[in-house]
Amino acid sequence: MTVLTSLGVSFKDLRVRLTINSVICIRGDQGRADKFLSDKMKLNIANPATGEQKTIDFDDERRYRVFYEKRIAQEVPGDSIGDEFKGYIFRITGGNDKQGFPMKQGVLLPYRVRLLLSDGHSCYRPRRTGERKRKSVRGCIVGPDIAVLSLVIVKQGDAPLPGLTENVLPKRLGPKRATKIRKFFNLTKEDDVRKFVVRREVKSKKNPDAKPYTKAPKIQRLVTPLRLQRRRHLRAIKRKRIESAKEQKAEFDELVAKRVAEKKQKIAAKASQKKAATTTA
Repeated sequence: MTVLTSLGVSFKDLRVRLTINSVICIRGDQGRADKFLSDKMKLNIANPATGEQKTIDFDDERRYRVFYEKRIAQEVPGDSIGDEFKGYIFRITGGNDKQGFPMKQGVLLPYRVRLLLSDGHSCYRPRRTGERKRKSVRGCIVGPDIAVLSLVIVKQGDAPLPGLTENVLPKRLGPKRATKIRKFFNLTKEDDVRKFVVRREVKSKKNPDAKPYTKAPKIQRLVTPLRLQRRRHLRAIKRKRIESAKEQKAEFDELVAKRVAEKKQKIAAKASQKKAATTTA
């Protein structure tokens, strides 16, 4: 125990390394254990508040060991990564192992598995309709075999990070849906949404000397008088269809009742004739 502590290796870390070694030996994956356990990891950090993203290389395993045995979507404090990350809280969003296989949410394992994936599953894009395929994916538990780990800043710390918190990158496109434009500009239902559409300036690629022009997206789900008129028209057609169906049903029921009455009269007439014939005989 004293030897391990002097070398800076904990029993927890040793157990993870032995687990990875045994999994590699049992499953016969390509690559050796030393390739899996090389002390190097990239952290791909994104800041949604500013829109910036940065990849940082770490050679010292003690700095990123805090992420071991953590799952995707778990929040991890960044104090142990370095002094510049003090006070920061990161959320794990994904990653890739040393061979480039992506981590998949919901696979609660620290190694690779082969899953039958179809349309709608992550880590797979079907080429044909209804196609399914068995693909290798990495489990969502972080281990020493992870090469790149994707993180998102949940809480910003004390010190600013260059390339992540300094500049705010403007969004290229504004909101397109009418309700989202109202929410973005804090508008009421009476305000005209069309005046608040975010327009962007576009320069012609074919003719560089041409005057730049502006483009605006087509507003989706916009309630206009024409749309209300169309809805009223469709509702009127539906009402007329229901009324005509009721009339047709009433006519049909009347006809059926008439036919049933005629049949009863015929049966009664035949019965009376038969009775009269038996009495005369």
